[in-house]
Amino acid sequence: MKKILVVDDDKGIRKTLEMHLSQEGYAVQIASNGNEALRKFTDADIMLLDLRMPEVDGMEVLAKVKEKRPSMPVIIITAYDDMETAIEAIRLGAVDLLGKPLQLDQLEEVLDKASELVDLSTDEVTLGDTPGGGYRPNVIVGRSRAVKNVFKAIGSVSDSEVPVLIQGESGTGKELVARAVHFSGKFKMRPFVTVTCSTLSPALLESELFGHEKGAFTGAIRTKPGKFELASGGTLFLDEIGEISPDVQVKLLRFLQEKEFERVGGVETLKSDVRVIAATNRDLEAMLEEGTFREDLYYRLRVVRIELPPLRERREDIPLLVEYFLDKIAVETSKPALAIPSGSMDDLVNYDWPGNVRELENVLRRAVVLSTGNVIHPNALELGSSEDAQKVPLLILSVQEVERSHIRNVLEFTGWHKSRAAEILNLSRPTLDKRIREYGLKQPGK
Repeated sequence: MKKILVVDDDKGIRKTLEMHLSQEGYAVQIASNGNEALRKFTDADIMLLDLRMPEVDGMEVLAKVKEKRPSMPVIIITAYDDMETAIEAIRLGAVDLLGKPLQLDQLEEVLDKASELVDLSTDEVTLGDTPGGGYRPNVIVGRSRAVKNVFKAIGSVSDSEVPVLIQGESGTGKELVARAVHFSGKFKMRPFVTVTCSTLSPALLESELFGHEKGAFTGAIRTKPGKFELASGGTLFLDEIGEISPDVQVKLLRFLQEKEFERVGGVETLKSDVRVIAATNRDLEAMLEEGTFREDLYYRLRVVRIELPPLRERREDIPLLVEYFLDKIAVETSKPALAIPSGSMDDLVNYDWPGNVRELENVLRRAVVLSTGNVIHPNALELGSSEDAQKVPLLILSVQEVERSHIRNVLEFTGWHKSRAAEILNLSRPTLDKRIREYGLKQPGK
């Protein structure tokens, strides 16, 4: 019979859990605060730990328990369901993090995993939970199981020096996850350097990564350190890693194996202690079969792999994301956040979002610009499938024709309110009047 220590300052929660867990066949012990938990945990197999408690909070208890009994499974229970809490709890060694009110089916599922860990006596546990609305910079927003799995992965690797490969479609937030991995652990006070591999030619990318010596090529007027040197001691994030050439792949593989490299045009062997995080929206395994990506490099990069789900596979997160982005746009524009009609929210949830989270943010930005009052206008949300977009014929128009059509559309959208239209178009009122005359635009019925 497994022994569980329930730690919570809420008497009702303690009593409920004691009754339920006893019925499930566990031997239950109770602690009402952190100090009591630290006195009793040595006699238990598993701990259910509340985070917010007076005097000694749950994070402090977790850290001390893991210091003395690293293999003991600790499950966090908390009403404060946010990204930072989840990542920190997993980083400190929690098995999982469950939000209040507890769902008993989820609790039983996590307890089954914890019981297996007790039987295996292993310390390698990686699970977690997640966030809410409101705007704060660099937050990964979501409560879906798929996003919680991402948080668990972040917590498990944030203190590790092994390479991490982040895979996901365009717009899913791969760089945001890379930053979360870096800034959630021991590397957070060290450099975080980003290179977008697809924007540079193979020669320039090699120079950007490894640096070059003076005179190495035309235009190399001085010695320049590369990103591997600049990121030493920290993290180098290689975005769009699937785009690198075979020659650069060879040099990158050597660095991952030996932590050594030479600058372009140089002979001195340099070393750099840097953790590499790579990201791609391409199917690297398919590229292995095609022979366009090295198999040995692939397995060096994907020591730990984090898969980011497309937005269409976590539709329950869309309302949270909408709230977050509307708050973000309000902060950036110093205006109150706009509300959104329930029918429009349904449209957003049901749309497939081929551009993922990035597309959602851009759609909302446009809608905010085109909406008057304090509510998003349904007509300002332009949603359509990529299949429909492919059926639209290509129209060759002059710049003047495009501008005329755009001005007319904005005037009609604003009901020919010229001041509002000028604001949306970023034109002065006199310039707008001039364009109206030049293009022969007339208000219907006048």
